[in-house]
Amino acid sequence: MKLDGGVLIANITPFKDNLEVDWDEMAKRTSDLASVPGIQGFVVNAFAAESPALTTEERQRAVAVHKENLLPGQALVAAIFDWAPPATIRRGEEAREAGADAVMVCSPYLSAYNANHSPEYAFHFHKEVAEGLDMPILLFQLASGDQLSYPHEALIKMAAEIDQVVGVKMAQAGDCVRYDRDYYALKSLNKKIICLPSVGSTFFHNLSTGADGILSGLAALAPYECVEMLRLVEKGDLLAAQALHRRLAPLNHAIYGFPYADLHTRYKEVAYMVGAISRPVVRSPQLRMQAAELDRLWRAAQIADLRPIPGADTARPRLVAA
Repeated sequence: MKLDGGVLIANITPFKDNLEVDWDEMAKRTSDLASVPGIQGFVVNAFAAESPALTTEERQRAVAVHKENLLPGQALVAAIFDWAPPATIRRGEEAREAGADAVMVCSPYLSAYNANHSPEYAFHFHKEVAEGLDMPILLFQLASGDQLSYPHEALIKMAAEIDQVVGVKMAQAGDCVRYDRDYYALKSLNKKIICLPSVGSTFFHNLSTGADGILSGLAALAPYECVEMLRLVEKGDLLAAQALHRRLAPLNHAIYGFPYADLHTRYKEVAYMVGAISRPVVRSPQLRMQAAELDRLWRAAQIADLRPIPGADTARPRLVAA
């Protein structure tokens, strides 16, 4: 299993109008996205997939559907977030049985109570999960100030001392100094830690510092652009990367802007606009965007001029202010 060197897509869950998961569309879209050169694999059941709104059975089936539609050599990571280590371990075992190669363990809910001021909780949580679940683990780092963010020292301690930790999803968002600090410290360890930036609006900045690939929900609707940004920076063509960053900036600022709670709904709305999914249906507690927000996303998508994913439906305009 290889997690670095390309783009990992945090995939979107397509729903029918009756809110059932559209398994046929999930299979087709996963196969379509897998065919894009530079796609290293998928992260399933992450926040972009609305995982908290999925049942246990749906999450397992989502892993299996993705596994069936990967190309040889592509990796499958299952995102897991739960309150306690035993439940997290159980969900990891279920994901492995369904075909996952690794897990991305998200911040335990306890962190929402500002447990980032008590970093020992995060360390012992992940250590207990690692001891009970013999799978490669990705950590999930957020920006300083976010209640689910790990203190810098805690992140480095987990990466250094927990053998199963092989990488970090780097979601420091606009906190580029925090990204730099975390990245350089992770790369100074006496073990290989894969660093994967995830916030589209700062890909240019993060990749210029250094990275081992990309892990992002943005790649579910803009896979070619994510791969292109990664490759341009890898080969040192920073002027071309800067031009791509400038073209994508209005869309990225719209998607990742305030309020941040709408991030994953915006992924789905734009994916619908560009034909990457057939419906922008979301499950509660997420809500459809209002007309003004849809107009703003639509205008930004026109400027971005995203290359359609294979199999995209681009036959009609995608702005539906419902």
